Amino acid sequence: MKRINLFVFATHHLSNNVAAQRFKGLLKYLDPAKYRVFIFTREPPAGARAPDLPAALDVTVIPLPGRCVGSESSAASSLLTLAAAFIRPLPFMLAGSGVASGVWFVSALTQADRLCREKLAAGERCVAIGTYSPIDSLVAAAALASRCGIACLQDFRDGLVFEPLGRPGWLRTALRKLIEWRVVAGSKMITSVSGPLVDDFRLRYPGKTTQVLPNGYDPADFSGLTKDADSERRADAILARNVPAGSVLIGHFGRIGASDGSASQSLACFIEAMNASASASANVHVMFVGELTPAERELVKGANFSTSMLQPVERTLAIELMKRCDRLLLLTGSRASCATGKLFEYLAAGAEVLCISGVHNAATDILAETGAGQTLLTSEVAVRGGALQEVLAPGANRANRDIKAYSKVEQASMLDGWISQMVLT
Repeated sequence: MKRINLFVFATHHLSNNVAAQRFKGLLKYLDPAKYRVFIFTREPPAGARAPDLPAALDVTVIPLPGRCVGSESSAASSLLTLAAAFIRPLPFMLAGSGVASGVWFVSALTQADRLCREKLAAGERCVAIGTYSPIDSLVAAAALASRCGIACLQDFRDGLVFEPLGRPGWLRTALRKLIEWRVVAGSKMITSVSGPLVDDFRLRYPGKTTQVLPNGYDPADFSGLTKDADSERRADAILARNVPAGSVLIGHFGRIGASDGSASQSLACFIEAMNASASASANVHVMFVGELTPAERELVKGANFSTSMLQPVERTLAIELMKRCDRLLLLTGSRASCATGKLFEYLAAGAEVLCISGVHNAATDILAETGAGQTLLTSEVAVRGGALQEVLAPGANRANRDIKAYSKVEQASMLDGWISQMVLT
């Protein structure tokens, strides 16, 4: 049987961004006898280490320079991307011209178009996959699918219209709706990260097949730690330097308000509740590893219990540190769709998760479903002074954990079934 070629547009694939993990782990568990994968991504930052890929896989990662829509891009380059959402031949017409110089999705499409035509000429099947954010990937996938007449899957790690990233405003909201409608129009399937997002897509696009493809953890990342003596030594040194001996260690990893501004309020609630409860904070050390905003750093400095703030570390070391924690702290805000990527690494790390959240959301649902932790709403903490003390008590509410549904191995099986159905219909 001839293989299926996947043309995956994933701008973050070679970065340390949590967004990179969504497809990085997933694709390697597809059957190499059935799939050939081409990943179009942006060049990694200087000095960044490219991911290792198992030799058995037929995966080609194609890193390309260029700008994407966002804070770094000029108005002119953003307009070109937006225009391409509506005029799908445009990037192919502009390929090699000065107008498109330095625009990532034009470079990506130039290479994808050549490869896709080669595979189609050989009688093989092809599928385009776009992964948002940024929108450049969705635009590229839609353009390739339209030009080559192949199936297209559009994946939304975040909301473009429902609880969107980016700045508010009626004009931006209207533009997001138009772009989303356009990139979804030519797709055979929409996947998104959480139930609330998928429910919204199903309501607004009732004729489209839409499925939940949650974030997840890669079992290989955790089994491989047993062979990583360097990360073990570095983790030991960090803990010895920052954590008082005998402390109950609560760890938070990654960003808070830099990803979701409303989550900073949950940090403030946690600090205030810990300050107010001598029994909850006794013999506890809270370690923050990752990017905090200046305001968040000031909140942590106001803690009257033991804390430390570490700069971001590479992922293998972060996972090693997670495994040393007694509790893992998850802070979410007012976004119902929130199922932040760090949650799934928390699940696999094994320590019980304590979530402080503004609302019940996708992340809190996953904790309840898997038995991996407990949630306190900020409103609950405010009115019930002993709430935090209760959940931090030794042995409190240790449920049976079942996290299998969030393994990349299981999710790859789901993705395989969906893609197989797409190419057969």
